[in-house]
Amino acid sequence: MYKKIISFILVIIFIYLLFYFIPIYKGNSKAIFNNYQKLWAHRVLDVNDANNKFVNFKGIEIDVFFEIEKNVFDVRHHGKYRGNTLLNFLRNINDKELFIWIDLKNLNNKNVLAIRDRLSVIIDSGVNKEHLLIESKNIELLEVLQNEGFYVSYWLPNFNLIKSTYEVFQVKNDLIKYKPNAISCSYHNVDFYSRKFPKYNLHCWTNGLEEGRDNLKVFKISLRDNVKVILVDFENNFIQ
Repeated sequence: MYKKIISFILVIIFIYLLFYFIPIYKGNSKAIFNNYQKLWAHRVLDVNDANNKFVNFKGIEIDVFFEIEKNVFDVRHHGKYRGNTLLNFLRNINDKELFIWIDLKNLNNKNVLAIRDRLSVIIDSGVNKEHLLIESKNIELLEVLQNEGFYVSYWLPNFNLIKSTYEVFQVKNDLIKYKPNAISCSYHNVDFYSRKFPKYNLHCWTNGLEEGRDNLKVFKISLRDNVKVILVDFENNFIQ
């Protein structure tokens, strides 16, 4: 009986390892950012920081809430309305070649059309659409924005020993159906999603990693061909 239990456990482990390591989809879309300088500054919520503190980065990430009653995007990570509008933020960036990753915090069925229309107003003001990347968990609603010519990134769930065994197949179906420009996840999950989708453009964030101490860890992530952007909470872009 004991040997049978051990054999059963070994079979389960073997099957799981096969699941983890074998790709399930090798499709891709054209990379919007394909540069060896993969580090972008994470959570830049002040345009002065974008212009002065993070000038050696090719891109930055900002957090944005859409305020439907005011019909504006407010640049903030959490909390109440700040009046720090996305339009003013983008207008006041000195480097017009800077790429902007917009983490759209509250995209939903009620505001998606207003968001689409407001983004069009921002683009009409002179902002370069091809330098914006809009990220959300909601792939169906991201398609509305992608159909308007915006680049989009599909925020993926964290790896979970049990849930990922079926969630990853839903992700595969979404990639086939919607074809987002990129997928995005925490650096903890880069290995898993790189194995499942080895050719798909992958963007990641590295919350918790520290400049200096964790440079090597970030550098190793940057060596993956499918990883195109790495958000860091560093003041310097050490990969130049």
